[in-house]
Amino acid sequence: MVAPVRAQEVALPEEAEAPRRWSVALGLVASVGPEFAGASRMGVTVQPGLGLRWGRVSLASRSAFAVRGGEPGARGGLRVELLRSERWRSSLGLRWDGGRDEGDSPDLQGLGDVRGTLRARVSLGYRIDARWRLSGALSADTLGRGGGWLGEGGLSRDWRLSPSTGVSAGAVLGFAGERWQQNYFGITPEQSRSSGYAAYAPGAGLRDVVLSVGGRTEFSLGARTAPKPRWAVFYGASVSRLLGPTLASPLVRERQGWGLSAGIVARI
Repeated sequence: MVAPVRAQEVALPEEAEAPRRWSVALGLVASVGPEFAGASRMGVTVQPGLGLRWGRVSLASRSAFAVRGGEPGARGGLRVELLRSERWRSSLGLRWDGGRDEGDSPDLQGLGDVRGTLRARVSLGYRIDARWRLSGALSADTLGRGGGWLGEGGLSRDWRLSPSTGVSAGAVLGFAGERWQQNYFGITPEQSRSSGYAAYAPGAGLRDVVLSVGGRTEFSLGARTAPKPRWAVFYGASVSRLLGPTLASPLVRERQGWGLSAGIVARI
């Protein structure tokens, strides 16, 4: 299983048409990325995607399937738009964090699973001008399963290459609390005995920095009439570097990582 790579979730350029009251998106996405953050082995996943939107409320399986009018770069899950203006956007969301399975990689043997949890996420975005955007987000474990808190701040720029194709590039700096760092990069004395890794107790601090680029090309199949779905292919690439307390973890094999993703979606 490929670890969820934030770098693959680059904000795609906004669609040119005005948001509709309701929207549906169905598609398929393939991803290549590390088995877990800091791993040297790579893996591939192919997953279906679903996105639904009604007014200010949306539900999506992952950010690539955000439907028309959705917040650029918003992760999957249930999301309620709190504010939408020419400059500002804000939302509150809930999404399932699947955690990490010991069987995801041979390098995780003896560490046990990181339990999944429900995360609440608040985000705020500011459009500097027609192309540049600042963003920030903070999420927390709502079930008390050791997920702790995560934060990030980013800067991105959009380019509209043609009426049907747009690209976006961005940089994101991530932070994490002590509980999250311990869950994913720490080694308890018990885990040390069962895995052979040296014990390690990281504190809160920087998590990583991600540079990413992504794009979307829209097209139609047959005559463009209102009942027919609008199609799009999307694609992205990223590089990342671990920072802060994560660097000293015995689990880290590679400080740098990369990811690729591509897919197709039909929007109605």
